[in-house]
Amino acid sequence: MSLNKTFIFVFIFFFTIPTSYAQNIAYANLDIIVKTSNVGKQIISYFDKKNQKIIKELNDKEKIIRDKEKSLISQKNILQEEDYKKKIEVMKKEIEEYNKNSNEYSRQIEEEKDKVSKLFLIEINKVLSEYAEKNQIDMIFSSSQMLIGKSSLDVTEDILKSVNKKIKKFNIK
Repeated sequence: MSLNKTFIFVFIFFFTIPTSYAQNIAYANLDIIVKTSNVGKQIISYFDKKNQKIIKELNDKEKIIRDKEKSLISQKNILQEEDYKKKIEVMKKEIEEYNKNSNEYSRQIEEEKDKVSKLFLIEINKVLSEYAEKNQIDMIFSSSQMLIGKSSLDVTEDILKSVNKKIKKFNIK
């Protein structure tokens, strides 16, 4: 949908609904809620630490491989050509294995992040539903999908407080 069509849709939507509904609309910045909530910070910290640990392990393995490579290069003139080629093949296999493991770690972390994020968003949606019901709000829009809105309709801080109050513990599996 082009920007003009989106604007026309939003314009028609907001100006054709009865005014009684207009008072029951709010918006929130979900990104801020996820990143600054207590549990969101814990999740981010967990994955940062896990990522740093894996990066360190990979860097250590890379250093070992580079040292072996330097050692092998320095032995080029000493070793028989056949032995040298065999050692080169072994080195290539180590590098392939390293690259394979590196890609696998990245894929696993991304999958785990996605899974945890989805579960956390489910919990946030429960809080959003409860907040909307309690405050008689018909619709809560995401601020990332809005062009402009009255700041008085921004309920990000209130929802953030509710999320911090209601979601105390979140198990990262």
